Amino acid sequence: MMNKKIHFKAIAKLLIGVFVMFHFIGCDKNKNSIDPKLVVSRDSYEVSNGDNQYNIDLLSNTTWEAQTNVEWITLEMTSGTNGRIDLPFSVIRNEDDEREGTITITLGEGASYEILVIQEAGNTDNIYVRPNGTGGGFSWSEATDLATALNLAVSGNTIHIAEGTYEPSETITGGDSANVRDLTFEISRNISLVGGYPINATKDTEPNPEQYKTILNGNDSSYHVVSVSAVKEEGAKVELVGLTITSGHAGDLSASADINGLGFRRDYGGGITIGNAVVDIRDTHIIDNKSEKFAGGLYAFADALVTIDGSEINNNSSISNAGGIWIRESKAFISNTKILANSGGTAAGVHGYPDAEIYMNNSIVADNKGRSYGAGFYIRQNSIAILTNCMITGNSSTSKNGGGGIMMYNNNKLTLINTTITDNAVPTGPGGGIFRRSGENELTLYNSIVSGNKQLVDGEDIDVFEADAQAPQIISSISAAAVIDLNGVEIDGVTFNHTSMLQDHGNYVILPVGEDNPALLYGTELEELVRIGNQQEPKVEADVISSDLLNNSRSGLKTMGAVVKFN
Repeated sequence: MMNKKIHFKAIAKLLIGVFVMFHFIGCDKNKNSIDPKLVVSRDSYEVSNGDNQYNIDLLSNTTWEAQTNVEWITLEMTSGTNGRIDLPFSVIRNEDDEREGTITITLGEGASYEILVIQEAGNTDNIYVRPNGTGGGFSWSEATDLATALNLAVSGNTIHIAEGTYEPSETITGGDSANVRDLTFEISRNISLVGGYPINATKDTEPNPEQYKTILNGNDSSYHVVSVSAVKEEGAKVELVGLTITSGHAGDLSASADINGLGFRRDYGGGITIGNAVVDIRDTHIIDNKSEKFAGGLYAFADALVTIDGSEINNNSSISNAGGIWIRESKAFISNTKILANSGGTAAGVHGYPDAEIYMNNSIVADNKGRSYGAGFYIRQNSIAILTNCMITGNSSTSKNGGGGIMMYNNNKLTLINTTITDNAVPTGPGGGIFRRSGENELTLYNSIVSGNKQLVDGEDIDVFEADAQAPQIISSISAAAVIDLNGVEIDGVTFNHTSMLQDHGNYVILPVGEDNPALLYGTELEELVRIGNQQEPKVEADVISSDLLNNSRSGLKTMGAVVKFN
């Protein structure tokens, strides 16, 4: 059984350098003869049990031919000339045991090279886990332990995990087996982990993660409690459901464990680190993790695609940037999630940098405490975000750099729809609600409230560093005391008073109240909201934009902000 799945990415510059070296070494004195040379990215490939395609990166200084000895491997190219080549090969679904095949590349002069392809077994049985389980793992009565289950699992498996506390016992791929802090729960295949079962579960038992806590505990030692290194494959993903991920402790050194050609840095992602994988996280709590540098809670990088729903990312901390979440050159879809009471330097709550995409709806970013740029939600350097039905409140920074609720730094695009930003604070800096700095930061508000935030005296809730910056587009929204209509024009003689016109019902439910409240009179009607949602890229679905944070309908209302009524 394979222990780890490997993703194959050649490092082009290195290969070219080696190729050039071979080319010159192979030349004889009269320069008329060249020894045939081939450089291949890897001599073996471990592939999943599904229908998938892979690439062999190779360099040859002569003509070549390729063939395979098994029917389940198909080569898209069988010959070529000298140079750098991406040689694609496909495998078909395996319904049986693990199997092996060989791809042979023969050079024009007769020399040949073999590449081994190992395809994991097609077994997709469920696996069952209890604390200290010692069985085979294929039923609740013979449950195994979690480390064994992760090694048994093949792509498509679901691991069902009973209540209890689990601590990592295996070293991350590429890690140091002598360093206990490299112990982690590594998810190297596209599988599902489902927690929340009672200790006496049977085959008909349904999970209840609120009642039966399934805790993955890093014991304040592991650099990452969970490490996701599963390779992207069409139609496949990792699922984490009904878990609590806690007590991770990322370090202060930039050293990395190398997996699939990526460096999984030990100073990022105390709770969970995700590299170039597709991951769904549902009904999961990522809490009380920390980092001596970056991203105490969750770190996603290298074109990862992360979906978070119905979860909590709370009370995580970092010495430097990103207490709660860091999305780096990756994409995140976040819904029905609370991001609370995280702390850090820059971006204590949510950090998108660089080239990040974050799409958030029906979520709360609150009570995050920062010490530098942006306390609640922060995007930087060519990042994009759309926030719908979100409550951003109670975030604060002790820095003079600004951005208590939201900060945009260096060429970003942010759209707020049906969102409330209030009671955030930067007492010594600008833009307690929203602050923009450096480059062209495109800000658009629809049917939102940004008011009642605290900043330097005479500052503005929505502020900007550059005097010549483009103005934000504000439609049917409140900006401090100003009321803006559907055409983006301030309504004369109409003002908003956050003290009397916003009511806090606790648990971050803050909504406009009062008969003469302009936030109840000048908001956007449902039909227009749906049209606005359809204009976004990606579009905001009608069922999201037509309800509020608490899933109350907006039909017949013109209420601004995240909440239209208290349930």
